[in-house]
Amino acid sequence: MGRSGMKRKGRKHLPKAGTRPANEQLLHDERAGALNPFSSDPTRRGGSGYGIMAIIVMAVVLIGILGIIAFT
Repeated sequence: MGRSGMKRKGRKHLPKAGTRPANEQLLHDERAGALNPFSSDPTRRGGSGYGIMAIIVMAVVLIGILGIIAFT
């Protein structure tokens, strides 16, 4: 594919590595990737809200199992 084909396809200019624009683009891409719900970024899940929700879910499951055992 020639140069004109690359221009028509919407080729995006990438800044030179190690420069401020390149670092800002890298940071932007990492932040966008961390917002993905299937992200493996461990810093995304912070705070006590997730711990409280995990305890509530475990309690509901335990009550459900005990209820099934009691009524059978």
